Amino acid sequence: VSTVSYTIKRHLETGGNSVRKRSGRPKATTESEDKFLRVNSLRDRRLTGQQLQAQLNTGRSKQVSVSTVKRRLRAAGLTGRVAVRKPLLRWQNKKKRLAWAMKHRQWTTEDWKKVLWTDESKFEIFGSSCRVFVHRRVGERMVPRCVTPTVKHGGGSVMVWGSFAGSRVGDLHRVSGTLNQNGYHSILQRHAIPSGIRLVGQGFILQQDNDPKHTSRPCQNYLRRQEQDVRLQIMEWSAQSPDLNPIELVWYEQDRRVKAKQPTSATHLWKLLQQCWEELSEQYLISILERMPRVCSAVISAKG
Repeated sequence: VSTVSYTIKRHLETGGNSVRKRSGRPKATTESEDKFLRVNSLRDRRLTGQQLQAQLNTGRSKQVSVSTVKRRLRAAGLTGRVAVRKPLLRWQNKKKRLAWAMKHRQWTTEDWKKVLWTDESKFEIFGSSCRVFVHRRVGERMVPRCVTPTVKHGGGSVMVWGSFAGSRVGDLHRVSGTLNQNGYHSILQRHAIPSGIRLVGQGFILQQDNDPKHTSRPCQNYLRRQEQDVRLQIMEWSAQSPDLNPIELVWYEQDRRVKAKQPTSATHLWKLLQQCWEELSEQYLISILERMPRVCSAVISAKG
């Protein structure tokens, strides 16, 4: 009878027969302590759960566990992540990056297609910045099929210079030895300018970073003469800004595709690089140019 009467009473009070929410186990932290954890974590993003736990437990009779601290942070939307690595930006760099973004924020995809994007990159036979994921069982951590082999200095490497404009790739040139200002001057004459004229036409915009060999006097004098002859325009570029150059995405894609083919020697690696370079689709190249307005907006939002 008591059960029936309780059910009727619950229906009258709640309008249904669902089980009422119970109070449950009381929280180990108060609202002010939750705020303390959230504020301190936002002030110093590098504080670990253990460090925040130590700060919170100072002068506290009942100690709070690290797991509780991490749960409170997750509830506040703060989850642990690996920090992104990027070049250090000083205020001078930020000022120039912001000016570059403001100048190009109204550019359309057609405008970006007129730029010849250039850069050098080093590819290693074994070494790679990409993380490799495998499926393994307990106790299989060191099984050869679940291990990524590493060799000192990458086991051999190939340095290349490459370019692309619009939906097509330009020359991919293998660099022998150390690239100095004389070698780069030769690349400008034999690869950069011919690629720009072939892909875009007279008056194309040449992008290059501020590497010392790029800004050496012989190379700069040569480019100024080409600019005076209206063969090209030189895009002003801020130092410490590889994230603004879409060819960095092309290098990442190249590395991913080449590693999937498992090169066995430097000669084989160069052959695969050439093959993957020619296989880059028009759709892919256009897609990374279409993101440039968002790149400019992000730089402006970050004030550099």
